[in-house]
Amino acid sequence: MTSSLPDDVFPVVVIGAGLAGLSAAVHLSARDVPPLVLEADTEWPGGRLSGGAPDTFEHNGRTWSFGSEHGAHALWGGYDNMRAMFERFIDIDLNLSYGEEWINRWGNEVRYVEAGTNVRRSWLPAPLHYLQLLLNPQFWTTITPLDFLSLPGFITSLLWTTAFDPIMEQIDLPGLTIDDYFRFWTPNLKATFRGLGHNLLAAPSEDITLAAFIAAIRFYTLLRRDTWQLGYLPANAHDCVIQPMIDKIEENGMVMLGTRAVSLSRNGAYWDIRVEDAKHGGMRSLTAAAVILATEPLAAQTLLLNSPELAARASQITFPPTLRGATARMWFDAQPREGAPGGMFTGDFEIDNFFWLQRIHSEFAAWNEAGCSAIEVHYYAPDTVYDQPDHMLLVTATTEVLRAFPELRGHFVHGAIRNNGRTQTQFMIPTAKSLHVESPWPGIYACGDWIGYPSPCLWMERCTVTGMAAANHVLAAHGAEPWAMIPPREPEALPKLMTRVLRLLRRIFGPVIGLLRRWRR
Repeated sequence: MTSSLPDDVFPVVVIGAGLAGLSAAVHLSARDVPPLVLEADTEWPGGRLSGGAPDTFEHNGRTWSFGSEHGAHALWGGYDNMRAMFERFIDIDLNLSYGEEWINRWGNEVRYVEAGTNVRRSWLPAPLHYLQLLLNPQFWTTITPLDFLSLPGFITSLLWTTAFDPIMEQIDLPGLTIDDYFRFWTPNLKATFRGLGHNLLAAPSEDITLAAFIAAIRFYTLLRRDTWQLGYLPANAHDCVIQPMIDKIEENGMVMLGTRAVSLSRNGAYWDIRVEDAKHGGMRSLTAAAVILATEPLAAQTLLLNSPELAARASQITFPPTLRGATARMWFDAQPREGAPGGMFTGDFEIDNFFWLQRIHSEFAAWNEAGCSAIEVHYYAPDTVYDQPDHMLLVTATTEVLRAFPELRGHFVHGAIRNNGRTQTQFMIPTAKSLHVESPWPGIYACGDWIGYPSPCLWMERCTVTGMAAANHVLAAHGAEPWAMIPPREPEALPKLMTRVLRLLRRIFGPVIGLLRRWRR
């Protein structure tokens, strides 16, 4: 137990105070294994859920101020462990989405369809539930007779998706991209569903692999109708998630801001962590019985390669790249038409999704009552887009929003850009070469949305699940009760049957196809 450790040895040091690190720490703290959490940022812990300096402006003789953030607003239906964590440790009520809108633009023509409720309330079972859109008159405005030529390609893609689980089978399909999924689809449907990929994986098309896209649509939308059910956070993520989790952790542990881990070294049965203290200056060493690495990939790679005892093995690990991202917020002194609280842009739009903040966040209630509105949009774009000055990103975002919501023209009040830098992981299928929850080194564990673990979940749910898994390893070493994790939701009956049949066919014909390929070579 922790009481048997020397006084100068921490039971566990968690490196990184993003969602994954805080998920591990809060579960450790609640089992009386006090964690020390190190966070390099001096002001805003939380990683991609972190807050930021408020956006402040004057309007109608009043000063308005709204906390900024990276743009995480909602939990998907399959985020069951994240919801359970909230119920255990923090007081938060999610606001269920009453619809999600797809807004498609080709040239000057903008077309609208509320797709979310159509898909999840479909009387057609998964994975056919997207066909329910054909019964929506609005959807017919977004397609042409030519799009029905996509039917063979659609069926092929559907079979491909149900035939295997890339994450659980550790199949990354090297060299294949999202465009291979849409082969033989018409340009219109391809653009619409490619936009779905941008939003599910927070990346532009060129940074989305085929395996990652299949994993995403399997987890989020294709195998069950109810997984596409967003629950919106009631306020910005820092105020309603990150700070309450830190407060809970500090009932039994500690979170140190401005402290960057530089290297790790073995010290008998323990680990020494060399850290740089930005708040007090200088370097110091900490000793821990266990370490949980909970940083983004580049920071993890740098730390491990800077640790002489770990560098050789770390050089053999594949670390996924990170991507840039940006959010734009615009305030208007008028309300948009009635509609969904959020949705996505597809086709020719240069922005990828949107959230009406006055419809989902309590901190915008007074702004809403004044007859005003605020929208946040996200860019998932190539680097050339982010290389533009921030004011150009804002001009583009505003122009695109006014194309989609022309009733707001002439009502712009204020705008702000948050350029997030390279903080978004490019999701790659974890394989044997990836870093997993159980690292190659004794007493070192890892967690995060890029970490290998036998679960099909992605993003915030993967942060939570891997954080709990890492915490459970530490708890086991201290003889404490582990936390039970909620298993992923089972597919509906039809996709489950299709998966079994298609996997049987793979086992039968896979070796034959392999022999033919070798013979041709």
